[in-house]
Amino acid sequence: MRALTLITGKGGVGKTTVASALALELSRRGKEVLLVSTDPSGALAQIFPGVGDEVRRVAKGLSVVELTRRAVLARWRRRFGEEIYQVVSSLLPLERDVLDYIEGVPGIEQEFMLSYLLEAANSGEYAQIVWDAAPTAATLSLLEAQRLFYSHLTQAHKLYLKLRGYLKGADPSQLIEGWRRLTLDILEMLRTRSEAWVVAQPERLPVVQGLELMQALREFGIPLGKAVLNRFLPEDCPRCGPYQSKLARQRRWAESWYAGCPQNSVTLPELTKETIDREALRELALLLLEDDSGSTHA
Repeated sequence: MRALTLITGKGGVGKTTVASALALELSRRGKEVLLVSTDPSGALAQIFPGVGDEVRRVAKGLSVVELTRRAVLARWRRRFGEEIYQVVSSLLPLERDVLDYIEGVPGIEQEFMLSYLLEAANSGEYAQIVWDAAPTAATLSLLEAQRLFYSHLTQAHKLYLKLRGYLKGADPSQLIEGWRRLTLDILEMLRTRSEAWVVAQPERLPVVQGLELMQALREFGIPLGKAVLNRFLPEDCPRCGPYQSKLARQRRWAESWYAGCPQNSVTLPELTKETIDREALRELALLLLEDDSGSTHA
């Protein structure tokens, strides 16, 4: 398992449950773990009440944070706000509220959301970071924005070098190069120190989107750790028509999932307890980590 585990998939398939179960079990096994959620649904607080946008210790070896947009942009202002304002205001007579406009530039929020993970990974405080990401489309947008942001910054730096003779009193080169370097470090972290666990349910949309997501992650350069098929009905579920019909559909889509998964797949049962129950989470975690060397298909 790599230092950063990205848990992703379609909304509502149980990403937060899987991420929480994994983080809890790794901390039980003696690792220092940081569980980070960037899912705007805020579901992590249902499992760990009181969790917010500051890191909070919730168990031995386990710290948790829900990274909100507000927290990310506040972090951006603390780190770069003054430098940006000095550069911009040296060119034009602008007030500080220009930063309100600049923070809306595409890529800024994504850049500093990922920089949080990079700093945590580089801090030496944590042996493992578990990242409960936003649903499929948002995760792909996040990764694509990072790639485009790097390309944009590279071009911006080249443009400044051409125009710097016409600019007076401002030198944004260090700022641009600093952002470009940060973006490059983030891309390197995602591709060499991270792995993705894609979560789905045995239904059409989650399976189709999950398999497409695996392909997109592979093209981006993020390796797949595990493909998790969640909430599978037990074979001995009630023999009434609706349950049997649902189980038959699950089996069909499970076969598509297994056929499309390039490597490890693990199947998790439908929980009989609330997902906030720590014992239920541990049962799931033990299945998740049961056999890291091969498949655990149902």
